Amino acid sequence: MDFNFSSEQYLLRDSARDLFSAIAGPGVARTAYRDKATVAERLRAPLAEHGMLGAGVPEALGGSGLSPLDMALIFEASGASLLPYPLMETYVAARALARGSQSPLQDRLGEAVAAGDETVTVGWGSPDGLFTGTGVQAVGSSPVRLYGRRTFVPFAAAASLIVMPVEWKAAGGIALVRVDPRAEGIDVVALESLDGSYPLYALEFHGAELTPDAVVGYGRELFVEMRSTAWAALAFEALGAAEEAFSATVEYVKVREQFGQPVGRFQAVKHTAADDYLLVESARVAGRYAAWAVSEDGAEAPLYAALAKSYASEAARTVTSDAIQLHGGIGYTWDSDMHLYFKRAWRVAAELGTPIQIREQMARLVLDGTGPFKSTAPVGGGDA
Repeated sequence: MDFNFSSEQYLLRDSARDLFSAIAGPGVARTAYRDKATVAERLRAPLAEHGMLGAGVPEALGGSGLSPLDMALIFEASGASLLPYPLMETYVAARALARGSQSPLQDRLGEAVAAGDETVTVGWGSPDGLFTGTGVQAVGSSPVRLYGRRTFVPFAAAASLIVMPVEWKAAGGIALVRVDPRAEGIDVVALESLDGSYPLYALEFHGAELTPDAVVGYGRELFVEMRSTAWAALAFEALGAAEEAFSATVEYVKVREQFGQPVGRFQAVKHTAADDYLLVESARVAGRYAAWAVSEDGAEAPLYAALAKSYASEAARTVTSDAIQLHGGIGYTWDSDMHLYFKRAWRVAAELGTPIQIREQMARLVLDGTGPFKSTAPVGGGDA
């Protein structure tokens, strides 16, 4: 079995790298720290023009219908460029819209997403700080109204379409719905985020109306599938940030001199660089298998996606932290790019469950003999 990427997938990566280097990078990330979602609004048009926003939209609706394995190297490039846009959320939300209950409106939404007419994100978090399906309840019948709170919603202030789970007893438990954060009865509240180029918000619902055509699908399976796809994507985003920081650090220690020679010749520096290289390459292998498993829709996909995300994000935290150390005094300054990659790595590590939270759930399943993650299993810190 060949798990290597194809020549077409490498071409997609090269195209994404060229685009992201032109529209993103550390300079744009710094601007996003100040201007928040304004930068994302400016990036939407070029991303749509180059087909990035339609990657999760079926070809019949104007997208390209790329698989998670096709997208893996693109997400790696987004991490390397510190892209300040909810590209992963757009992709997983578009796939959910396509796989949910079909309707002419859903088809039109898919076309709008691919064209860049909608800024899309996902309401990942529950009020308890975890990433479960709880927090917002759908009550009543005519009309159905939403009450409660979702947290950790990237770029909600710039979004026009947010996909999220709600608790709905009348519909059998959990439903995946789409909401417009600008609608009456919804407040968007800014949250503090370590990575200022990736702003986070909370959504507070005070009786917002949920129309029947806003339901993407019923049951927790869609949300669990979205989360598995997102885990695999985040593994590659973490890999991209780590690899970029590592490469820049290697070049720096080659030219930075101390005691009459480049610091890269010192044994301690060599050992740190070697350890970081091993982490980067190991994360690449884990991410590649996870992306393949998710693309194949296998029963093991959630387990290996969780493994890849927890390992790659923890590796990225270590590599970017070492990058700051190996840059010496300048590594701790605002003018250095290293802190931008460090903060991106820590944001990715916290999103959809920290490495510790995810590994704890994996260990419980293995020790209990219940096998790979299932749609009913508690994942990422709690039940879906």
